[in-house]
Amino acid sequence: MVKTIDQLRKKKSLAEIARSVGVSYDLLMGYYHRRNSPTLEFLQRLSKLRGKRIPVRMVKKKGGKPVKIPRSVDERLAEFLGLLLSDGMIKGNSVYFFNNNPFLLARFSKLCRELFGCEAKPGEERTAKSRYVCNGALVEFLRALGFPGRKKSRSCRIPPAVLMSPKRVVRAFLEGYLNGDGSFSGRTLEIWTASEDMAIDLSYILSRLGILYRVSKRAGYYRIDIEGKRELQKIFKLLSKSCVFHRKIKNYLTRCSRAYESVDVVPVSADLLRETLRRLGITRTYLESRGIFIKNYTDLGETPTADTFVKIVKAMRDAGLESESRFNAISELLKDVVFEKVKEVKILQTPSPVYDITVPETHNFVGGFGPLLLHNTVFLHQTAKWSDAHAIVYVGCGERGNEMCDVLVHFPQLKDPRTGRPLMERTVLIANTSNMPVAAREASVYTGVTIGEYFRDMGYHVALMADSTSRWAEAMREISGRLEEMPGEEGFPAYLGSRLAEFYERAGIVETLSGLRGSLTILGAVSPPGGDFSEPVTQNTLRIVKVFWGLDSALADRRHFPSVNCLTSYSLYLDTVEGWWNKFGDWSKLRKEAMAILQREAELLEIVRLVGPDALPEPDRGLLEVARMIREDFLQQSALDPVDTYCPPEKQIRMLELILEFHRLASEAIKSGVPVGKIKSLPVVERIARLKQRPLEEFEGEAEKLEKAMKESFRELVK
Repeated sequence: MVKTIDQLRKKKSLAEIARSVGVSYDLLMGYYHRRNSPTLEFLQRLSKLRGKRIPVRMVKKKGGKPVKIPRSVDERLAEFLGLLLSDGMIKGNSVYFFNNNPFLLARFSKLCRELFGCEAKPGEERTAKSRYVCNGALVEFLRALGFPGRKKSRSCRIPPAVLMSPKRVVRAFLEGYLNGDGSFSGRTLEIWTASEDMAIDLSYILSRLGILYRVSKRAGYYRIDIEGKRELQKIFKLLSKSCVFHRKIKNYLTRCSRAYESVDVVPVSADLLRETLRRLGITRTYLESRGIFIKNYTDLGETPTADTFVKIVKAMRDAGLESESRFNAISELLKDVVFEKVKEVKILQTPSPVYDITVPETHNFVGGFGPLLLHNTVFLHQTAKWSDAHAIVYVGCGERGNEMCDVLVHFPQLKDPRTGRPLMERTVLIANTSNMPVAAREASVYTGVTIGEYFRDMGYHVALMADSTSRWAEAMREISGRLEEMPGEEGFPAYLGSRLAEFYERAGIVETLSGLRGSLTILGAVSPPGGDFSEPVTQNTLRIVKVFWGLDSALADRRHFPSVNCLTSYSLYLDTVEGWWNKFGDWSKLRKEAMAILQREAELLEIVRLVGPDALPEPDRGLLEVARMIREDFLQQSALDPVDTYCPPEKQIRMLELILEFHRLASEAIKSGVPVGKIKSLPVVERIARLKQRPLEEFEGEAEKLEKAMKESFRELVK
């Protein structure tokens, strides 16, 4: 605070500073000379005046004891919040935790001491033992994070700060919540909650961690079940040995010989299975020789798991038979889809995020309780928002109507960074939804590129987004079929490649008659069925364009957004843009080094899948950690975060410099005998992860401090 006031004194007098922050001169001098402790409101006003946040490390309420404030949401704070939201409450100026397990009571006390510098006192209630902390400042801190003060059981939810955190923090919260409100019986891990919001948030983090679950509502309570050997193995790997269910789950997995699954099953009827196998001439003996006991599914009423179904389809192919087309389609879907029987259908009249799926004659629907599904349209929307262009032309070619509505709702609220005016003023929308005639799709694409050329010829820079060219190609195939033209590969017309080339080759830079330079940049989204890049539309497009962003469903499954696979994506404009990027730093060198690390990671992951990470030498384990930082802390971005949604070039270069500097220091430390585990536990690792959430005006100062702290931390490690 004193340093901030000293900085302001270079431009203003102390009296002017006092007036600007709304306090008297005497009070400001009391704060400045440390005679009085400043209020949070004063620090907030001072931060706003300086344009830079002032870190607060300790607070206290009047007449109360001081409490430490954690600098970030780390694993310990997440676990503390999980325990408190499961079996805790706020009452007056006190924080209570109830549980009869001595280990959990001791763990709560330890976390209070380490995180906040508070000692938890023992209490004795009628039905449970407790620990409590009487501190008004701690109560205010928890409320600021979103902890409810009243009716906690019905209104609680996971704090947004936890939901936005890395997976290791989310895992720690889940373990804390399981310790308080979880139970394990038979073969099922159960979580009970009376809050619908908490049930939705828990389903989100379980999906983010790659764990399948069931959610059901019973008499005002929500129950989340995790069952089946495969899912329990996943969660067992996430839980630490101190989790109260660690031993129980381990014992179950040890004695469970059969991979019981009740979630990831394929609802194929016994009659269809019998008829298909009979028609293809596949015998029960042949399937049993491959470990598939088909009688269980054709005669005994069991439903095959996803793994078993894929084995059946593979057995059909290995026998040299062309398996049922429906079976092939389901086998492909199982890479991304979990089947669940629809038990009841209701009409919900409520504003709510929904699964973005169009069902014929039904439109969108909500499938139980769960998170929002995102896809490449979000990627195009983000590009349209942040393109450095005078005009944006967005063509919705054969897409869902609600995507166009999303643009109409959100774009007017956004400001163009170039002019400060509403983004909608520079945007042209061409809406051609999937329920419109197929002939209109071709018209919409050509209308869009013609409008783009119109603005380009006036000397403007234009970006055109076509979502998606696959729908246009499908329309061409349908029209060509009706005209009885000679079909090409997969039924597409023979002129598919030339039509795509005509479209993309209308992009480029022109010099107008008035001497102005205008440009048209075309971005086309290709949606290959089943992610098959060998299909004609994708292959013809790749032959024409010079930049390819490959969206990877495996990255999307891991909640890595934008889900662009940097190892399969490419640009042939590297030499062209190198000079521009090098204005912000040594871009070429940084890019090559980061790509080399990611390529080496891909090679090492093949070994890890076979023998596990512990079999790798320490330098390779260190490289995997740096590659994780590049992927999660640099490449991942949140379209919904106001800061992380856009990253200026200078910030990108500086972030990559810090991560690669960490790599250099870590490699030297490993050569000196420092284990990777100690390097991963350094506080600077968490600070690097949080760096992308810093606004640009705060970023450079934080980056300088982080670089110094990083060098100091490694210096201490190597000693």
